Amino acid sequence: MSRWLERVVFSDPRDSLPLAMLDYRTVQAPLDAANLRSAVQASCAIPFWLDAVHDIPGGPAGAYWDGGITDYHLHLDYASIARSADAPSLVLYPHLYRSVVPGWLDKGLKHRHRATPRLDNVVLLVPSDDWMRTLPGGKVPDRADFKRYAGRDAERVRLWTRAVQESQRLADEFAELVTRGGPVEADALG
Repeated sequence: MSRWLERVVFSDPRDSLPLAMLDYRTVQAPLDAANLRSAVQASCAIPFWLDAVHDIPGGPAGAYWDGGITDYHLHLDYASIARSADAPSLVLYPHLYRSVVPGWLDKGLKHRHRATPRLDNVVLLVPSDDWMRTLPGGKVPDRADFKRYAGRDAERVRLWTRAVQESQRLADEFAELVTRGGPVEADALG
């Protein structure tokens, strides 16, 4: 896909990107007040479902969509951070799943759902299965819920609100662990 797609990262112009991005042509564009709204709208524009956002100020001319087709889960070259620093670095990656799937088209390719050397310095922070079971339907709300609860918007909103409340509880538990300091055991949350 790298022959046809280009990754554009809108970010603080005072800092360079913290890791190597060599898998796709990548442009770092300055994020500012003139393009914030368009950049956020583009990051929500699901390819082939929603219209692209065109010609975002500060970025290359063209159509912009959500980057999930190339970066479904951010399976980036985090190991390059450790190579560029004087001391080894760890990357804390809060995630909903136990695997990091590189691109949208990799979802069905189970052999692509494994760790690679790019993730050698990554610590995945993933909710436990027990916590996931506390959510309505035992899953994180997703866009399929709009079909599942068609005509029952109040029920969908109630269930999504409950999921947000459970997520806040999990975030509060994590914040308490961080504030307390010291080692954290695996499966200590949720």
